[in-house]
Amino acid sequence: MIENVHKNHPNGGGTPLFKQISVVVRPKDVIAIQGPSGQGKSTLLRVLAALDTIQSGRISLLGRPVDSWGPCEWRKRVCYVPQQPAMLPKTVEDNLALVSKLHQRKFDQPLAKRLMDEVGLGDLSWSQNPAELSGGQKQRVQLVRSLLLGSDILLLDEATSALDAQSKQAVESMLMRWKEERGTALVWVTHEQEQAERVANRFWYLENGDLSETVKKDELTSFSLDQGGVE
Repeated sequence: MIENVHKNHPNGGGTPLFKQISVVVRPKDVIAIQGPSGQGKSTLLRVLAALDTIQSGRISLLGRPVDSWGPCEWRKRVCYVPQQPAMLPKTVEDNLALVSKLHQRKFDQPLAKRLMDEVGLGDLSWSQNPAELSGGQKQRVQLVRSLLLGSDILLLDEATSALDAQSKQAVESMLMRWKEERGTALVWVTHEQEQAERVANRFWYLENGDLSETVKKDELTSFSLDQGGVE
């Protein structure tokens, strides 16, 4: 999916943020991205989401480069979930339905209800104004909204940073069920090493423009046999 991608630092000077990185994302992968602050982890997600540009290289899905997809179609398939949720000043239900409407998909209310239950928001009133929600509630509403697109790849930028331990566990469990049911790959920036160990089967470490990768021991055989992966 990512071939020889090079991107310069936005501060200018030609300093590389990424230096010719090449990696593959496979269905049902859960990839934790870690590394020191300021090394471009969030920018990498934005690049994958086609929200930021690169200097050179190729990003593709299903064998097709990103520029051969329309922007809306790409973002249906590769969905970016930012750390800071963007909420409409209407109701929780309006926010849950927003992405489905933007991408001309039917709002699946029963599925939305199931997912809200699974992330611990089953008792939340859908008529409530999102301005009244806590940061953790907003993060979970945004996540449910994104899942309703049924994307191939979900890009999670510190998706549980505002959650307490119980809510975090509920979200992690829900996402693990979701990727098994739907085959969705999760590419997850997290600063929490314990969380990365709990959820991920692959680990990308980004520092000084270089991306290194490790996989869990029980993944080594299948990873070596399937090195080509899925674009």
